[in-house]
Amino acid sequence: MKFFLLFFLAAILAVSCSNSKYPDYKESDNGLYFKLVTDEDGVLPNVGDYMKVDIQYITWTDSVFFDSKSEILPVWIPVEKPTFRGDIMEGLAMLSVGDSASFILRTDSFFIRTIGAARIPDFAAKDSMMYVNVKVLDIKSQDEFAQERQLIDQDLEVQYEQLRVKEEVEMVDYLKVNNINQKPTESGLIFIPVKNVTGPRLQIGQKVKCHYTGSFIDGQIFDSSIGMEPLEVVVGSPDLIDGFNEALLLMNVGSEAKAIIPSSIGFGKSEINSPIPPYATLVFEITVLSAE
Repeated sequence: MKFFLLFFLAAILAVSCSNSKYPDYKESDNGLYFKLVTDEDGVLPNVGDYMKVDIQYITWTDSVFFDSKSEILPVWIPVEKPTFRGDIMEGLAMLSVGDSASFILRTDSFFIRTIGAARIPDFAAKDSMMYVNVKVLDIKSQDEFAQERQLIDQDLEVQYEQLRVKEEVEMVDYLKVNNINQKPTESGLIFIPVKNVTGPRLQIGQKVKCHYTGSFIDGQIFDSSIGMEPLEVVVGSPDLIDGFNEALLLMNVGSEAKAIIPSSIGFGKSEINSPIPPYATLVFEITVLSAE
């Protein structure tokens, strides 16, 4: 992800704490549970304004799964009206610059209706409720935010170029340190067989099962099927990055290999706050288990 753009009401609605079932949290007439942590008594946002915030998403068991402080880009939120009962949009319209608050929300409503996710992540699906903690850092009008966004975009392009150059340097260092002399394919894939077996190579359209571990060039693992069900994919599927597909076409059932995949055949110029950052070279260890 990674601007989380929400839409908020510009007027404060009447609230009542007598009916709240959560200690220390008030309940609004629209069914939103909230707790003001800091109240600076400043100017409230208008519809159409943008709010710059520090924001955390926390499971009901107090596990933080998103924290804007760890992101590269700031989080700005456009101010509009709430659309359903218990919508966090109502509560954030109560906050001025310097204010902070905590909200209790329905997990399904937050992911599906507020963020617009296709489904609730597995780690959060077991909890019907969740917390969102917010601190307002700044509020700008639409015109002011347009100027701010232009500056952000300019800075972003500088960061993209720095990451592009960094990838090239890190690839050279990685190959040298690991004594890898394998020549890349025409696409840039560096394919290193680990275990060779006899048999025909995989073909486009074949359904295969494989185990894999994906890591960044610094060794940090970002995904793995080890200890889980193997990955089931169709060779050549657009659901796979080009480099992974190309590696499979060089393998057969039972073989193992390491595939060093530059961003040009990986995730490319991804979002700056994406789990796979822009211009990231990836290293996959792949074992083909079966093929149909």
